[in-house]
Amino acid sequence: MSEDILKIGRVVEVNGSRTIGELEASVDDLYRTYKSRRYAIGQVGSIVKIESGDALIFGIVTSLRMTEDFDEKKPVVIRDRVESPNAKWIEIELFGQGQRTGLGESDFEFERGISTYPLPGQPIYLATSVELNHIYAKPKKPTVRVGSVAQARGIPVHLVTDDLLGKHFAVLGTTGSGKSCALALMIQGLIDEYPHAHIILLDPHNEYPKAFPSKAEFVDPTTLEIPHWILNFEESIELFVGKTEFVATSQTNILKDALLKVRKSFGTTSMDVDKITVDTPVPYKIGDLIESITQEKAPYSSNKSKSEPYEKILNKIDTLQKDKRFEFLIRPDADVKDNLDTLLSKLFRIPDGDKPLSIIDLSGVPSDVVNVVVSVLCRTIFDFTLWNPKRKELPLLLVCEEAHRYAPRGEEVAFQPTKHALSRIAKEGRKYGVGLALVSQRPSELSESILSQCNTIISLRMSNDQDQQFVRKALPDSVKSLVDSLSALRTKEALIVGEGVTVPIRVVFDDIDEGRRPRSENIPFATSWKMHSGDVESVKETIRRWREQDRSL
Repeated sequence: MSEDILKIGRVVEVNGSRTIGELEASVDDLYRTYKSRRYAIGQVGSIVKIESGDALIFGIVTSLRMTEDFDEKKPVVIRDRVESPNAKWIEIELFGQGQRTGLGESDFEFERGISTYPLPGQPIYLATSVELNHIYAKPKKPTVRVGSVAQARGIPVHLVTDDLLGKHFAVLGTTGSGKSCALALMIQGLIDEYPHAHIILLDPHNEYPKAFPSKAEFVDPTTLEIPHWILNFEESIELFVGKTEFVATSQTNILKDALLKVRKSFGTTSMDVDKITVDTPVPYKIGDLIESITQEKAPYSSNKSKSEPYEKILNKIDTLQKDKRFEFLIRPDADVKDNLDTLLSKLFRIPDGDKPLSIIDLSGVPSDVVNVVVSVLCRTIFDFTLWNPKRKELPLLLVCEEAHRYAPRGEEVAFQPTKHALSRIAKEGRKYGVGLALVSQRPSELSESILSQCNTIISLRMSNDQDQQFVRKALPDSVKSLVDSLSALRTKEALIVGEGVTVPIRVVFDDIDEGRRPRSENIPFATSWKMHSGDVESVKETIRRWREQDRSL
């Protein structure tokens, strides 16, 4: 039986997973001291317990209120229940229970979920640090540490690695909440614990090279190589026909016939030509594609209406060839070779070469083709694991920063190939060894079906009502009321719910060394504008780097 000093109230109502209790009249301060430790009373997010025989029922405080009436003799009716005036009420979400195995504070077996509900009148106690240590004990499974319990800083928080990665997770939070640092901390923890990982990070703002100076392979627009022949038919339409011509059936048919012909005629692969389809990732030369389309156009040269679809494709290809921004994609004929094994080995870190992380810098990729690039990367990751007989030995993790850009909630045509590729990973990746991590500051703009596949939600501060409502839909019913506390989270604090943690938890992420933080900190306007800084030479240097696309630091 717990000490009386820990008792703070009694149960008055039980409704499913929610319990309402009345705080004792003596509770008029924020803390109680037990065994030289101070415990917060009734703080939102704090843990309490209810004793029911040999069962210990644990819950999270979600709200507090007080019934006030100036006539203390007059009863107050709330929710068809008569309440005493000036009473203090506490609402609790039950999340787990323990079965006593002895008389000590830690002598109980904890399990997630509720099978025994408390009865009205049973006392409510503060959960002690010993009990919290037992509840949040490191699971007997492979884990990675990310921080400590917000209500008890001395208790570490570990995420279950296989459940976190294999069942997908999402990191959500408004700008400035610590989202990028939290992600960097998690990846650093994974790399430290599992030095032969295979992680691919899509970085749209070039934030993360600073965080992983020696453990990552950096791929930027100057070194990125995604040859045109890797694109499947859907992605090729996006590139060579364009989103404004998505209804041009004649153009897609022309492109389909030409692609199939040039893939089969390349002639350097050892596979049976009859097995090659329009989607098969075998090389072909742009010159051969142009020649094939030109030959098909020849009979219609004198008929402008019939030759127009051919001309549109040829003009688009010519435009792409002349555009220097697309050099990483439109490969010269002299450079076309069957080097898919080399390209994928570099991107997927196989072998890892002491660099288990691949950072794909998308900040310099043209906006009108970035979706094709992301689509190809995502689809290639899925296809590689789908056809890999040793997928259990080579699981991959795809981390998608600013995920709402590539998998938006709407049905915009331009996003469909990318959205389809991410959706397939989200729905089927677990079976084939592909983990997905979505990172977004605007979850309300993210595809609901894709986010729903993330079985662990890591939510940092979120003040927008639409975003909060969207996250509430993605959470289990038993913890939805905790969403109301998201706007009050401090920087580096998060609510973690799902398969990756034993129980829902409010966590404070560990600190990251200044030199290993992502390049996402706020620019110091106040400091910079108080001094003379910059000169004409710095402007000239910036222009040079801009023109030459020089990204060196």
